[in-house]
Amino acid sequence: MSAGSAICGEIRGGGWASGLPTSGPGGDSCADIPGIAGLLLDYVRPLRDWFDQLLGDSAGVAGFAASWEDSERSLLQLHPELVAGRAALADLDGRTVRALRERYEDLIALSRDTAEWTGATAAALRTASRIVDATRSFVCDLLVQLSRFADELFSFTLNPFEAADRVRDFADAAFDLVESAGRLVQDLLEALFALASLVQKLVPIVAEGLDHLREILAQMAPIVGLLGGLALGGLPGGVGGLLLGGAVQNLLQGSSDVEELDPDALSGDRREAWERSQKVTEITSLADLVGVNGTTDGMGGEDATVIDVKKVVGPDGSVHYVVSLPSTQDWQLGADAGAMNDRDSNLALLMDNPLLRSAYERAVLEAMQDAGVPAGADVVLTGFSQGGIMAANLAADGSFPYNTVGVITNGSPIDTFDIPPHIPVYAFQHANDPVPMLDGSVVGGTPANVHQIVLPPASDPIAAHNNELYTSSVRDWEERYATTHGAPPPWLDLFGGQVVDHSVFTAAEGR
Repeated sequence: MSAGSAICGEIRGGGWASGLPTSGPGGDSCADIPGIAGLLLDYVRPLRDWFDQLLGDSAGVAGFAASWEDSERSLLQLHPELVAGRAALADLDGRTVRALRERYEDLIALSRDTAEWTGATAAALRTASRIVDATRSFVCDLLVQLSRFADELFSFTLNPFEAADRVRDFADAAFDLVESAGRLVQDLLEALFALASLVQKLVPIVAEGLDHLREILAQMAPIVGLLGGLALGGLPGGVGGLLLGGAVQNLLQGSSDVEELDPDALSGDRREAWERSQKVTEITSLADLVGVNGTTDGMGGEDATVIDVKKVVGPDGSVHYVVSLPSTQDWQLGADAGAMNDRDSNLALLMDNPLLRSAYERAVLEAMQDAGVPAGADVVLTGFSQGGIMAANLAADGSFPYNTVGVITNGSPIDTFDIPPHIPVYAFQHANDPVPMLDGSVVGGTPANVHQIVLPPASDPIAAHNNELYTSSVRDWEERYATTHGAPPPWLDLFGGQVVDHSVFTAAEGR
């Protein structure tokens, strides 16, 4: 028996509520407590306190129990559907089908466990609701009896000894009521505490199960997308389903560990890119911001995702952070490499899901936190290609915990992102670079805060989507702008300054 099953058994068994009433005398005696007992509630403090503790919304508790019972029924109905889905694969073979069959086995087991957890919770809530009602009913019934006894006490009599006996009897009855009600309430509170302790033990087990479920669904998404696409649209549909399933997998997969990049672990081109990144001690132009995107890509390659974070002091002494985000390095044409900035992440970002963050996005947020960027700090986001998509995605995200003061992208399709109008955006694209138009947008029609700068076409169309060429083209554009307008492009003072701290972080899938 698993730990979760054992805890569920304790909850369902009701041992935590041993000795407590689950049914009362009946009726609604709490609605109107007559006579002096009703007045005593205002003057006898213990009665008032205990009564208040019992005036919970038992109907609300029962409503929660009903919701959990509905969830249990849904999960129990899902179980035979999963079994049927697994059976449908029985006559098929192949590596893809075998992998899908294994995922079905995992889901079937997990659905059973989840139904058990929800059923135990529903049973506990239902029992707790009955106990609260019963306890209220018992206490209120005692108060009604006390009220009637009090009426007798204060009925007319000329015999002083009889009156004294009545006072003594009433005091004894009131004392017994206080004592018995106190024990009942104490037992109730201890029982509910015991139930809370059991549920608390179940919480991490449920959380682990949900994480496992997410991983199973993530693994299934590309396979289901491929098979479903093939069934609906043949080979083109299969390709589309595979791509969409990969994007869903990216959103569901677990987060990877983010750690500071160790330059001693780098060699060759990656080491050279790191050394070039360290030479950036001042940002004086938009071309500088575009240029750092190239070194960010170079440090990671297809093996790892690299995020570059610089702390910059502007000309006016204000502090902001420049975050450089990598472009697509793993196109997943073969085995999926380690970089999270891959093909699947591209599609996941363009889907711009408000509820789920891609693995790449989660890594960026963790890197910024590890770099010591305080919540609410001013940040400039820059990126090439997919890195620009990530920059626009973060700037458009209302839950982004930082204050974006600028976005610089090059070769990125970002026109579908709703970036707030107070954030200045530079979106550079070569005239013959097809990538910025993958979102269906063509040149023009952008909001006032988005400066879509169309650069001259590259002589080699293949080289049009190249960060080094973009850096050179942006530098030429800035020089022409300064000559024409007698000043650098606007907002550069918000973006540039002296680099006073520089940290680089890395993460990879499966790490």
